[in-house]
Amino acid sequence: MIRHQIVIPLLGFVSILVLLLVFLPQEQSTGDFSVLAGYQPMTSFALPDLSNERNIHRRKVRFFEYLLPVVQNENLRLADIRQRLVYIQEHDRLGHQLSTADQTWLVGILVEFRLSGMAERQEQFWTELYLRVDQIPETLVLVQAANESAWGTSRFAREGNNLFGQWCFSPGCGMVPEGRPEGEIYEVARFTSVSHAVAAYMRNLNTGRSYEGLRKKRARSRREGKLVSAADLAKGLVRYSQRGEEYISELLVMLRINSPIIEEIRSPGPDKPEA
Repeated sequence: MIRHQIVIPLLGFVSILVLLLVFLPQEQSTGDFSVLAGYQPMTSFALPDLSNERNIHRRKVRFFEYLLPVVQNENLRLADIRQRLVYIQEHDRLGHQLSTADQTWLVGILVEFRLSGMAERQEQFWTELYLRVDQIPETLVLVQAANESAWGTSRFAREGNNLFGQWCFSPGCGMVPEGRPEGEIYEVARFTSVSHAVAAYMRNLNTGRSYEGLRKKRARSRREGKLVSAADLAKGLVRYSQRGEEYISELLVMLRINSPIIEEIRSPGPDKPEA
């Protein structure tokens, strides 16, 4: 009887959010980070100007050295969120009433990770939440940023801190690309910092419908006790680019070539999310 009384308030919060989240966009990037629960961007310096760096190896090293700490910081934030979710789930399982602070925090997390319609079955709710709240391999993030931003030298990287080619769909939300077809409204999102861009990119992979397969690959590796492979997850990005499989092949080549460089400069630390 006590258990029944505890579950209903938790699911009640989810039900209320269903009404709110219906009106949130499901797969677009913007510079608005009010939806990121407790988000504190890492203080980051401006992108290094690599346009005049003629030494290819040195250009790669400088780019990766700059971006790696930003990626690690966002992965640590995701790990912290996941750890707190485990605590909340266990409290609920044991029939303990959640504190007001935990309930409010959970509401923010559900908004950030674009969850709606999960109140019908609690088990489904937690399963989907853990699918979304997880880290992205550092090497994959670094290589895709290099690919999408031409090693940080593209117009969108330099003017808008956009390293991942992310779009937005509100007038004035970003930069209008040259050659945009008539009638299209998308813009290339503008971010206040590289940290914001990295967080938006990870949120996109963790919540977008196009990357459900990527998330399931990651979860399967977790269940099997394996390290999450950047190359395996890259295969789940086929819808990231209109180039499809050709884009994936290019990423895999870049991963193979650049992984040794990244490994050399990676800071030591626990909880590495990749092989």
